[in-house]
Order: sequence, then structure tokens, then C-alpha cells
Amino acid sequence: MGSQNPLRVRPREIPATYRVMRAIVRIFVRVFFPGLRLINPEKLDQSGPAILLVTHPRSLPVALLLVAALDRQVRCLVPSGQLRGVLRKLAGPALGIQAFDSLLDDQNSLLNPCLSVLANQGAIALFAEPFPQDDGQRAPAAGFAARLALETLLQAQGQIQPAIYPVHWFLGPDRRASEPLVYVEGPLHAHHFLPKVGEDVTEASRRLAETIESAISANIFGLAEPELERFSHELEDLSREHLQQQWSQRPDWKQRPEELELSSFAREWLDQQNRTDPARLVELRESLDAYREARRQCSLGQLIVENSGPWQTSVLRVAAAWIETVLGFPIALYGLLNHLPAAIVLSISGLFKHSSKRDPKVEWLLRIFVVLSFYTIQIFLVNFGWGRATAGYYALTLPVSGAYLWRYRWIAQHRARLLFLKALEPARSARLARRRENILGRFGRELERWRQSPGMPGGPSPDLAE
Repeated sequence: MGSQNPLRVRPREIPATYRVMRAIVRIFVRVFFPGLRLINPEKLDQSGPAILLVTHPRSLPVALLLVAALDRQVRCLVPSGQLRGVLRKLAGPALGIQAFDSLLDDQNSLLNPCLSVLANQGAIALFAEPFPQDDGQRAPAAGFAARLALETLLQAQGQIQPAIYPVHWFLGPDRRASEPLVYVEGPLHAHHFLPKVGEDVTEASRRLAETIESAISANIFGLAEPELERFSHELEDLSREHLQQQWSQRPDWKQRPEELELSSFAREWLDQQNRTDPARLVELRESLDAYREARRQCSLGQLIVENSGPWQTSVLRVAAAWIETVLGFPIALYGLLNHLPAAIVLSISGLFKHSSKRDPKVEWLLRIFVVLSFYTIQIFLVNFGWGRATAGYYALTLPVSGAYLWRYRWIAQHRARLLFLKALEPARSARLARRRENILGRFGRELERWRQSPGMPGGPSPDLAE
């Protein structure tokens, strides 16, 4: 490592370049992530040596958020593929962000600089890779964290006791509606895993690494095991529903959707996302819940139409209902305008509803009085504005339009609603199918992206398997 290695800076002597760059990062964070919150900050020692083991897969964005969230200086080791261009040459070194691919060569070359940081009461952030390559060149970050903690403790003869903190993030993909949350779990202390009599450091490091792996595997933001299993079954049912619709158009198709189930590759992705990036599962589950509600509404509309009676089997009755729905609307609107003033007064006075304290006959007399009073006023106004002849014709339309308004009210409730539900059923079904395809398409793209990520072998089909 050269003299420009950012890991050689003492954490208590925060350089001016780090403070300036952190201030710039915090400005961007306040703009794009104003809801950033650190949960349980008291668990994190703000002065002692600390190893932060972050489980979130999006290393660079999380590293920048971590720099903004912590008041102390933190050195972040992120995959080299995310440090490119200006960020790699300028911002990365200024913020103490170092390229680290968890290769054995990287671990050996960064071992002494990291030990120096911990010896000076500094903080280091590692990103735990959930599926490291087992090819002899890459080792889990948990093992490197355990090695750092134990060697720091042994070299300082117990005077310096570093702590390992599992750090979980809830970071949604939509930054406009995202409220990033960071949760710091209780520390794991290396002095509890010192080598026993006759035991070498490698074995003690292995025991500590196993404890670390167990700690980072349980994400506080993740779904509980029963909920995750239920969610996988819901995705399975959605895939079967999609295949059922596709295969129903092929009469000669022999395979049945009921014979298929979610592949082990897809279930492995669900489990991995639940441990590292549960926000993606939450977003996918919200989309699935919205689809299920839309499907419920569509099914409810179909059920209402099917149970509406035998009148829909008659073409003439359906045509007559459509004609009256369309042509009767202006008449009903005219009647509503005529009776709106009276309706407002009846509603305010409470005469629309029957009261046990009043005599029904008195109620009806009061209602008739209010309506006839407004009839008189409206006829007088028309007579004053347009003459006696117009007022005479208008007076005849008042009771007729009022009677048809009640008729159209029944039409709207028992005929028009059903007609529109039946007419819109194909469009609602098509929209429902598009929403289902969007959810499955997003699920498939996530699986394909994960399959092509470094360290992942070629997996099976991301959809369903026998």
C-alpha cells in the first residue's frame, strides 16, 4: 500500500478534506434522502475501534449514506466495480472509501492498514457478500472481520478491544418516497473468542466468523419465516395463474400449471433478499397486494353481474336499459336541478330521514309543504323572467321531472351500474393481466440480475420448475 492509502489516517484527526466531502455528501443526502434515520445509535461506540459489517448489497450508496449518518470518520471497503471515474480518483480517497473485493490478496494487502486503523480507535465498514465464490480466491467478509478483531486484540495484548457491529439497512429503490433506515445491532466483542489453551488463532477466528455469520443472517427489517413462506406461495400462485391464462389458449398443451412450483433458485433469491435487502421484497409484496385487491374488485364485479337476474339474457331488455340510461340522463339531470333547492332544505332540516319523535303524517305534510313552496317560488321566478306561458309549461315539468328522477335513481342502481360493469369487464381483465405480467417481469429481472452477479453460478429458469 502506498502513502496515499486513506486507511493510514488517524480517525481522531479527521482531515479537512474528509470533513468537506462529508459536508457535501450530507447536503445531497438531505435533498434526496431527507428521512434518513439511525436506529439505536447508542449501541454504536463513537470512540472505540469498530468494525461495521453491512449486509446491504448496494455498497457504494450505502457507504455514502453511512458517511453522512455517522459523526465519526469511517473507512468503507466497497467492491472495486462500484468505484469508477472521478469518484474513484477524488471522492473515494477523500472519504476513505477503499476498493475491496474480498479476495485473499485484498485481505492480505489491507490487513496491516486496517489493523493500524483499529489500533488508533478508528472505524472500518465492510460489506458482507452473501454468496462469495468458493474458488480459493475469495473469502467471506465475516472471516476477514473476525481476523481483524482477533489480531488487533492480540497485538495490543488486550489493551484495545474492537467490537463488530452488524448493520442492516432498509433502503427502498424509489428515492423520492424512500425513508432509509439503518439499524445497528449490539456489538460482538472479540475478547469473548480468544484462543483457548492449545487452540490456534485460525480456529478462534473461525468460531468468531460463525457467530458473525449467524448475527448478520437475521435482518430486523426482513419478513418473518411464516410471512416469507406465504409470500413465496403467493408468487407461485401468481405464476400459475399467468401460465394458466397462456396455456388455456393452446388446447393441445399437455402440461398443467398445478404441476409446477417455484424453483429452488427463486426461493434462494427470496431468502437472500430477505437477509440483505428486504426493501425490494416489501416493494414487490406491496405490488402483489395491490394486484390481489384489484383482482378481488374485478371478481366482485363479475359476481354482481352474474347474479343480477335473467334480464341480461334478453337482448331487447339490455338494449332498452342502455337506451334509457343514456337518453334519460338529461331528463334526470333536469329534475335534479329543479328539486335541488328543496332537497337541500329537507336535508338540513332532517326531514329526509324518519324520526321516531315525529308523527309520520306530520313529516309527510312538512315535506310536501317544502316541495310545493319551492315549486311556487320557482314558477314565480320563471313567470317574472320569461312570461306566463313559459311558466305554465315549466309548472307541468316540475312533478314529471321529479317522478322521473326517482325512476332514474332506480335505473342507476339496478341497471346502469350492471351495464357499465359488464362493458368494462374486458378492459379491467386486460389491465389486471398487464399488472400481473409487470410483477412477474420485475421478479424475473431481479432473478436474472442476481444470476449474472459476480460469484453466482448459472442457475435454472427463474420462473417455475417441476
